[in-house]
Amino acid sequence: MVDQGKIRLFKAKSHFLRNPGAVFVVFFQVLLLAVAFLLIEGNPAVDGVAVTAYCSLIVGVVLQAARSIMDKTSGERV
Repeated sequence: MVDQGKIRLFKAKSHFLRNPGAVFVVFFQVLLLAVAFLLIEGNPAVDGVAVTAYCSLIVGVVLQAARSIMDKTSGERV
């Protein structure tokens, strides 16, 4: 019998391959948590991390939009 962990890993991998912006959105979420902890600590690096998180979100959204447009023009069902 196939291990459930391997099935989940395969599904996650195929999701990220179909949705290239998803990696950047997940990275944004991780950085957003880091920003929250840095704010609590009063760390001066919070501005740089916040800007990086925002840029990651923008890249992710643009990639997802481009993928959506490509899927619609090629006639694929999402």
